Amino acid sequence: MKLTVTGKYATASTVAAYLPGNYRVTGGQDGAVIVEGEDHAGWTAEGYVIPRLASGMMYATIIDATQAARREVK
Repeated sequence: MKLTVTGKYATASTVAAYLPGNYRVTGGQDGAVIVEGEDHAGWTAEGYVIPRLASGMMYATIIDATQAARREVK
């Protein structure tokens, strides 16, 4: 799963502090950070990562729609 995280507080170090172990910052710049990872157990993009980032006033969207669609079909 690949996400883009935007917002005033979206720096690589701040975003990384909000992520579970199965997600990591892989690129971007301040204000637009790229995050990649795989959903595992309850640590999912939609169920944990995106709401957790929102609690820090950062907006995350899934940019790798192929993986999201694949998971919905299962």
